[in-house]
Amino acid sequence: MQLMKAAFINDFGPPEAIAYGELPEPNVRRQDVLVKIKAVTVDPIDTYIRSGSYRTAITFPFIVGRDLTGTVVRTGEDVVNFRPGDVVWANNQGYAGRQGTFAEYCSVDESLLYHLPANIDPVPAVAVLHSGLTAVLGLQFKAHLRAGESVFVNGGDGNVGTAILQIAKAHGARVAVTAGNPEKAAWCRELGADVVIDYKIQNVRQSVRDFSAAGVDIYWDTTLKPDLVQAVDVTAQRGRIILIAGRSHESVLPAGPFYLKNLTLYGFTVTDATPAELSEYAREINRHLERGILNAKIACAMPLRDAAKAHRMVENGGLFGKVVLLPD
Repeated sequence: MQLMKAAFINDFGPPEAIAYGELPEPNVRRQDVLVKIKAVTVDPIDTYIRSGSYRTAITFPFIVGRDLTGTVVRTGEDVVNFRPGDVVWANNQGYAGRQGTFAEYCSVDESLLYHLPANIDPVPAVAVLHSGLTAVLGLQFKAHLRAGESVFVNGGDGNVGTAILQIAKAHGARVAVTAGNPEKAAWCRELGADVVIDYKIQNVRQSVRDFSAAGVDIYWDTTLKPDLVQAVDVTAQRGRIILIAGRSHESVLPAGPFYLKNLTLYGFTVTDATPAELSEYAREINRHLERGILNAKIACAMPLRDAAKAHRMVENGGLFGKVVLLPD
C-alpha cells in the first residue's frame, strides 16, 4: 500500500481539527484519473464542510478541499479523454462522498476532470476556478448577460465579485462594484470596473442610481446580508437579481415592486450542478483562461501542511485574494 501526505479530518470541528499526515493513496476505479496535485486553494464552502455546517456525505478520515490543478499519472481502464502527463483541473471534489484535494494525489472521476489549456500556469489558475465557475454560471447560464447591459456587484472586490467583473466586461457590459478600501478599489479599476463605490463612505443605493438611472439589468449580491429592498429598488424593468450567499440571513422581498417590474430572482450553488452542466461551465472557464480574462488575486501561498492555518485565515476574513496551498 502506497502512502501519501494529506490534510484531513477525523470529525467535524474548527480549523484545528485538520490533521496533516499520511493516508493511503486513493484507489483508481475504471473511470477514474489519478492526479498528482500541483496546487489547491481554500474556498468558503471547504470551511463549511469541515465544520459540519454544510452537511454532505462524508467518510472519515476525510480529506478536505474542493479545487485542484495537477498532472495525470494514471488512468482507469475505461478512461478515454485523459492520459499520463496531461495537465488538468477539477473543482468539484470534497463532498457528496468524494474525497477532497488537500493531498499529494487525488482520484477524480473522468466526468469531473478538465484539461487545463496549454501555457496556463496551474498555480495561479487554481485560484480562479471556483470563483470563475460561479460567475460563469450566474452571468451566462442564469441571467443570460447581453452586451451593452449594466451590472452591479455588491461585494465586487471579493474573489467571486472580481470574477463577475472580469467576465461581465468581457461580454461588453458596463459594471459597477462596491469595494472596501483603496487597494481593493484600485484592483477593481485595473480589472475594468466602470464605477467603484466605497460602501463605507458612499450611499450605495444612490451611487447605483447615478451609475444607471433606469436601474441595472443585473444586480448580483455576493455579501452575507443581501438587502432585497435595495436590490428591487435599483434593478431595471425586466432585470435579474442574483443571490449566492447569506445562508442564515433573512431579508424582506417587496413583492409589489418585484412583480410589477417583472424581475427575476436567481439563487444557486455550484454543488448541485450535474456533470453535464459542469462540463459546459468548464468549457467556458477554459475559454476565458485562454483569452486571459480570468485573473485572481493571491493573498498568499503556503505549504499544504499549513492547511489548518489557511482555513483559520479564511474564516477570520479580511484577506485580499485567495490562499493557495502547495504539496511538498
